[in-house]
Amino acid sequence: MPKRRTPPAWQLCLALGAVLAAGYAMLPDGGWWHPVAYGLDGLICIAVVLAAVRRYRPDQPSTWYVFVAGIGVWLAGTVIERATTAAPWSHVSSLLFLAGYPLLCHALIGLIRGRVRYHDRTAGIDAGIVATSLALLFWTLIAGQVTLPWLQLLFAAGDIALFVLISLLVTTPGARTASYLMMLAALALTVFSDVMIMTMPFRPGAPADVAQLLSYAFVGAAVLHPSMRQLTVPLTQPPAFVRPRLALLTVAILLAPAVSLYQGATGRIAQNWLPVGVSSIILFLLVTARMAGLVMRVEHQARRLSVLVNQDPLTGVANRRRWDDRLAEAMSRAARTGEPLVVALLDLDHFKRFNDTHGHQAGDELLSGAAAAWSAGLRDDDLLARYGGEEFCVLLTGRTTAEAARAVEHLQALTPRGQTFSAGLTRWDGHRTARELLEEADRLLYEGKRSGRARVITDETADAAPRATAA
Repeated sequence: MPKRRTPPAWQLCLALGAVLAAGYAMLPDGGWWHPVAYGLDGLICIAVVLAAVRRYRPDQPSTWYVFVAGIGVWLAGTVIERATTAAPWSHVSSLLFLAGYPLLCHALIGLIRGRVRYHDRTAGIDAGIVATSLALLFWTLIAGQVTLPWLQLLFAAGDIALFVLISLLVTTPGARTASYLMMLAALALTVFSDVMIMTMPFRPGAPADVAQLLSYAFVGAAVLHPSMRQLTVPLTQPPAFVRPRLALLTVAILLAPAVSLYQGATGRIAQNWLPVGVSSIILFLLVTARMAGLVMRVEHQARRLSVLVNQDPLTGVANRRRWDDRLAEAMSRAARTGEPLVVALLDLDHFKRFNDTHGHQAGDELLSGAAAAWSAGLRDDDLLARYGGEEFCVLLTGRTTAEAARAVEHLQALTPRGQTFSAGLTRWDGHRTARELLEEADRLLYEGKRSGRARVITDETADAAPRATAA
């Protein structure tokens, strides 16, 4: 009989968590078993996370250790709260809950930053937009209507911070792995449990309690899945402005005017004018900063695209597209001003032999080195472009044919590794097209090849003395 395949550890964790949560829900009310069972379930989750981090060794283990610390602090506070509500233990449990918020927030920030490049600041701006809107909503609907103890205000601030970070984690681009989805399920169950506790009478074993235990099971399954390593793998490119993030920011920004309309309709606009005004100013500044960031990114991408479109990727000099544009501009200017315009076509001698002898890598290095040396030997208003293969074009303006020929001949001595080139050089007569100009330069170039190489042939002389021995 074939051996039965053992389910993966993460599936076993989910199954065990579901069984423990169901058993916890069926415990009778009262007694000590609820806090003990709750504590054991939480300790199992912590042990599983620590073991999984040691096993898979993710890129940012500190994020997981902080996350475990936050779970542990909240677990201790919950167990104490379930066991007794008498002072001073009630104060201890409240302090533990408060201490858990910064730890969990720090862990969520680590997960978010681990999925984007470290210098990307848009997540922080987006967090400010969502947090400001939620704070205004909380103040308008709750804090502005009743007087809350400072402890409840701190809890509310912590809940808002967690909700903001969870929203950003959901809308941050990155790998949607099984581990990521199970972690989101755990966070969603935690939020559900927290909302149920705040809005409904609580008793041990209630849906809020069971939801929190199920969240422990999903956390354990998330870290046991092999894809947990990808949770903190950053993107190689800046994050795109994806639709979920856009929808989140749209809702957040519209909360301020929606609150104003609500207060105006209910006649309470004068009561909360200050928080609405302050939050509107903050939102305006944050949206402006976000727009400025997007504009800067678009400008950077436009500059980068311009370089990619107009630059030869191997040599770094102008490519054929850039050459065609500059030649057309130079011909138009020469037609208006009458300044001389000379075009040269250069071809490295015996490049195929060099490539076959020394290898393609050495051939690429020769092309790059020659392009760099020739560029340094030309004037700033001259243009060197790679025409194709080992052929290069040079655009020289404001020079006679003889002056341009001397400038091109000077480049022979700059050619690296003792190599030479042949060149054809022609002056524009004001009538020929760009194609005819290049065809004439190409004809002169091959005339130099036939006459011994390492020559610069112009349309004013049928022959030029070689400047070096052909390689």
